Amino acid sequence: MNFSGVHRMLSPVRLWRRLRHLQIENKGLKLLALSLAILLFVVSRQPTSDVKLFNVPLEYRGLNASTEISGDVEQTVSLRVRGPRDLVRSLTPSQLSVVADLTSKEPGERVVQLHASDVSLPDNSIRVMQIEPASIRLMLEPKVRKRVAVEPQFMGQPAEGFEVYRVSADPLSVEIEGPQSQLNKIEHLLTESVTLSGRSKDFQTSVDVETPHRSLRVLTTSPVRLSIQVGENRGFRRLAGVPVHWLNQPSGGRLLTSTVEVELFGPNSILNALQMKDVRAEVTGELSDGVGSAQPKVILPASADKLLEIRKIIPNEVKFKK
Repeated sequence: MNFSGVHRMLSPVRLWRRLRHLQIENKGLKLLALSLAILLFVVSRQPTSDVKLFNVPLEYRGLNASTEISGDVEQTVSLRVRGPRDLVRSLTPSQLSVVADLTSKEPGERVVQLHASDVSLPDNSIRVMQIEPASIRLMLEPKVRKRVAVEPQFMGQPAEGFEVYRVSADPLSVEIEGPQSQLNKIEHLLTESVTLSGRSKDFQTSVDVETPHRSLRVLTTSPVRLSIQVGENRGFRRLAGVPVHWLNQPSGGRLLTSTVEVELFGPNSILNALQMKDVRAEVTGELSDGVGSAQPKVILPASADKLLEIRKIIPNEVKFKK
């Protein structure tokens, strides 16, 4: 046997020279595969460990479009997971999620079982050992819509000597959607609080409405526009002996009610400045068989007519005869 030939063929120098001339294809992919293999080997060699994670998000999916979850339900669960020690110890609740499948669930009180397969994990080497709670009890109801009135909500007081006269909202109502039992309890929705502190004149503001339960949704997208009228403090004043004038008084006709008492409401400065000679009552009436009656109309000065409100006229009917 020719050992010298074999020695020349297996010579390290010759072998190295042959390897240097080999063409290696897809060097990048092969290097990546090698790196992953090394990483998996390192991870697989780590000791396993159990970790309990609290407040893992719970998601509800597959609910029928005409059905709604009613009342308070679980929003998070706890998980006990097992896997490579370094990996599971670095986990945070936000990296996982649990899905409660509500597919084909009909309205009524229902129970949803939670399984390990319902858990979304960041790594295949992690296993779910336990879910707490293992099932979720909830109430499903028909989803309905309803239009309800808007009620403005305020805080604070206007400037000293001033008050709110009138509040108007645009729109006057909004459409909301949610579980039937929740909507049945709602007759109106409050707006966000509007501050009145220090106000002494009219102003406008845009606000949103607040729902009393998170399962209710406001479908009206535009905000509510509030117009608030602010003015001087108002009060009451009674004027006795206001003279009555019969405008179409026929010949021989006479009033049986010659004066009336008038109760006015409005800004105090306007009421206090009003003089008796500036106020009168007028009637227009026809006689029938020599007698008649009519409701009097109180005439105020032009400067006060838009600012004062006539609350009462006593008596509210003036009588006359021929």
